Amino acid sequence: MAEQGEEDREYRRLEDCEEDSPPGEEEEEQLLLHVTEGPTDSWHHIKDLDMSLTPPHIYQFHQRNGFACVLLSDVLELVQFLFVVTFSTFLLCCVDYDVLFATRPLNHSHVPERAKVTLPDAVLPAPQCARRLRGSGWLLFLLVLAGAVWLCRLVTALRRLVGFWEIRSFYIRALGIPA
Repeated sequence: MAEQGEEDREYRRLEDCEEDSPPGEEEEEQLLLHVTEGPTDSWHHIKDLDMSLTPPHIYQFHQRNGFACVLLSDVLELVQFLFVVTFSTFLLCCVDYDVLFATRPLNHSHVPERAKVTLPDAVLPAPQCARRLRGSGWLLFLLVLAGAVWLCRLVTALRRLVGFWEIRSFYIRALGIPA
């Protein structure tokens, strides 16, 4: 299969190599340039491909084990952020810590006075939780701020993924390195 890939490759002479060659070098040496299948690739219009595919991004692409791992990592980071904000909000607004730490007795008649109190015993009903959330201006401000941060992280992740997709395409099409 490697032989078939080598046979499909097309090579052309590099025409404008005079500016790179040191003075006094003879033109007997003929440089060949690998040309991919067609001009439809997105990097054909780029004169300096080395500067376009910046080394930190290529290094990150390699170190993070390719596009699929980068995509999964970024999605899980966004989900993790949402989980932390949601769970923190739940713990701040929807748990009655006086009941949980037994500073105030439970109102359940079926539970003995010295019974162990668990988290489900201390969770407030949804309407009361929503009331506490709406009553806290600071918490609402922090939730809006967390939402803005999450959106910025989403946009950053999408931009980074587009760059990594281009690097992946370059690896596969131009260099012939499979994912």
